[in-house]
Amino acid sequence: MWWRVLVVSLLVFAAAFGAHEVMHLLLIYAVGSSGSIIVRPWQMGFLPFSIYALHAQPAQQLDVVRQSIVNFFGPFLAAVPLYALIWYVREPIPLAALVANAVILVFYAVIELGDLLLEQVWNTDVSLLTTPEFNYGVPVLVIVFTVLGAMLWDRLRGTRIPD
Repeated sequence: MWWRVLVVSLLVFAAAFGAHEVMHLLLIYAVGSSGSIIVRPWQMGFLPFSIYALHAQPAQQLDVVRQSIVNFFGPFLAAVPLYALIWYVREPIPLAALVANAVILVFYAVIELGDLLLEQVWNTDVSLLTTPEFNYGVPVLVIVFTVLGAMLWDRLRGTRIPD
């Protein structure tokens, strides 16, 4: 059962992450700018190589207020369909995957807004917030804890979640 929670969580993550970037792009247009979604190399913060990342990029630099709207509401609005599905889904495996990914999208909303405000308003650089290790490591931990929680729930109930 644990592997099914893992696989479904990773599949939902891929879709949710894409939706998150598309929402960023829609919001860039909504605040009166233009932009595009690009794939760019992202240098690891603690390791000597880079990975590729999907990113919504405004054509022109946005002011702090408009960028704050884009940064927070991109992942937050991408989470709304997941929360709607959580309300109706009763099967434990997809429910666990949806909850994990809704939490991950709220995490992205908080760190993206927090990083912007720290840098632009309070002139503080917390470089950890923009490393791939942190941006993908925390979601991996959320998924791992979700898998462990599903396994624990299975044991405490005394019945197996159907494979």
